[in-house]
Amino acid sequence: MALSIVILAFIFIIGLVIGSFLNVVILRTVSEESIVFPPSKCPKCQTPLKWYHNIPVLSYLFLRGKCAFCKEPISIQYPIVELITGFLFVGLFLRFCTPFDPLFGLSMINPISWYQVIVYLFSIIVSCIFIALAGTDILEKKVADIHTFSLIGIGILYSIVYAILTFAAYTQANGMPKLDLQFFLTCPVLYSVAAAIAGFIIMEVISRLGILFVGTRAFGEGDSYIAAGLGAVFGGLLSASPAYTSFLPIFQVVVGILILSAIVQILITLPIFIKKLIQNKNWITLGALSGFVIYTVGYLFAQQSNWLANPLAYWTSTIVLLAIGLFTCRELIYGLKDNKGADGLYLPFGPAMIIAGFIAMFTIGF
Repeated sequence: MALSIVILAFIFIIGLVIGSFLNVVILRTVSEESIVFPPSKCPKCQTPLKWYHNIPVLSYLFLRGKCAFCKEPISIQYPIVELITGFLFVGLFLRFCTPFDPLFGLSMINPISWYQVIVYLFSIIVSCIFIALAGTDILEKKVADIHTFSLIGIGILYSIVYAILTFAAYTQANGMPKLDLQFFLTCPVLYSVAAAIAGFIIMEVISRLGILFVGTRAFGEGDSYIAAGLGAVFGGLLSASPAYTSFLPIFQVVVGILILSAIVQILITLPIFIKKLIQNKNWITLGALSGFVIYTVGYLFAQQSNWLANPLAYWTSTIVLLAIGLFTCRELIYGLKDNKGADGLYLPFGPAMIIAGFIAMFTIGF
């Protein structure tokens, strides 16, 4: 048991250190500085920091949240990002490597395969990009291209690596497979690219409908690239699972993640928004929002219960959901455009998509 705790503690510490680096990535992406030079400095007084000022979490506690030189407050972002990264490293290790027997807790370590290691490394790389994306979007309300393109690239790269390893293993065991159309149509790389394209198109269509209805995009362009990245990542992960033998279930997962991100965004802003809608007696928007939330919850429950296995039921329910969602978006965009009680309401959509991605990563069976 002691060895197990030491392993988890070591992974947690590595996560804290990477989280400290992610803070640098987030802040210097916003300031458009190099992440390598100059060395770490106080953002207020610009004084270079000593090495012992950069110890994750501990330095913040010892300095009592203030700069050692100018005594200005240090952003709480630093320890929060470090702790989130540390816990994610541990959680993803337990999720994908399954090192401990549930009947014995931490008293024994199960063998960990190379495939589990690869999936774990991929998941923490994706998580680091997720955190960088969410951090810059929250601070600056914009999405950096380097982060979204990296997310898309790492998702497709994973599918390429998995395809090569699978092809090599199959060839070694059974000889050269038949390179026909079916072989290429079931290639993980194709699923990853197709899911990326699907995610991008879905977000772009919804966003550009905002231009059609009210003259402004419903979402930022960066959000469409985040959706493409989510598609590439989960397309690659799911194509490696025997449970996903065609593109349709992968497409359903991508749609589900985007729907979940909308729910997360609504839950974040819902208390403030409902208060403003009631104050302004905007009953149509309030009804549309309530209907969308109720229908979406029912839709996800039906999908989880396998009630939508019939293609006709699935597509009919999805079209109805999209129609309600579009009407709700129209009402919301009109309200934001006309500034009817929407002051202080706007929040970037990217973090909600990232949260939905994390939920999917921990809950979907791969």
